[in-house]
Amino acid sequence: MNSMDIAAKFTTLFVDMILPLLVGYGLRRIAWSFEKVFYWAITIGIVVLFPTMTAFSIWGLVPVFDLVWLPVFGVLLHLIPGGLALLWSRRKYDSSLDYGSYAISGFLSNHVTLGSLSAYILFGETGYAYTQMALLFNSLLMFGFAYPLAQYYRNQYDHGTGMKINFRQILFNRNQMPLVGMIIGIWLNWQGVPRPASFLPLFDLMIHFAAWTFLLPVGYSMDFTEVRHYWRDAVDITLIKCVITPLLTFVVAGYLISDQVAFRTLILLAAQPTAVNAVIAMKLFGLNLHLSVAAFVLSTAVYLSLVFPALFLW
Repeated sequence: MNSMDIAAKFTTLFVDMILPLLVGYGLRRIAWSFEKVFYWAITIGIVVLFPTMTAFSIWGLVPVFDLVWLPVFGVLLHLIPGGLALLWSRRKYDSSLDYGSYAISGFLSNHVTLGSLSAYILFGETGYAYTQMALLFNSLLMFGFAYPLAQYYRNQYDHGTGMKINFRQILFNRNQMPLVGMIIGIWLNWQGVPRPASFLPLFDLMIHFAAWTFLLPVGYSMDFTEVRHYWRDAVDITLIKCVITPLLTFVVAGYLISDQVAFRTLILLAAQPTAVNAVIAMKLFGLNLHLSVAAFVLSTAVYLSLVFPALFLW
């Protein structure tokens, strides 16, 4: 890889990952409210951008046997850090609001936004497509497990009698639209339908637009005043996310996956920081929001400054 390629990739990293966070954080200092704008932007991303990009990227994949392992590892990349965080939190806190926030911050990683964009920067369209395959059950894990778990911890704090899970709401909602895009992409690939090369420039633009769509609201939600008391907790979660999980994945995936792009994509996904959806869950269910924000901020900073450059040079 020549110096021009390296400069271009790091420029993309700054423009699509760091700059929207900085701009979003700057916007929170303005008196205007951007909540409705961000809501509609995220809606467009979930309903239009991600389904289209997923369908197009998978449409062009060359099928290999290693792909069957990707969704399996996609589940493990939730269970490994989530399980470790759950075990550690039980020994750290007395309140269910605290250990619930800690556990869910470990369980949910930023696979969709940072993971997809990172894979695209490092491995191009193929890496992006592999990411979508690995995230096959991502929505189900988030809305079918993490969110109900957050509700459980809230009910436990309030001495409630439990919760009732609405499986229809879990399976049939707008957040499942990327899964629809995946099904369409797999069908087109299986049918051998020629993929239009003229769509590639638009696909590239959609990648960049989607990154800003999701990272601007994240920067806007950062409040460093309240999260300063939880940096020690955030360090623990960052170690789980950015060190332990990728090392375990490296060992296991090395025995099962021979395709190097798929293997490296999994290692990249295993090192993703805490997801913004963890922060959203804390808001929705009234758990410890500041602990989750601290985990998101620190793990994201470590990922962008240390982990991603290391994976780039690997």
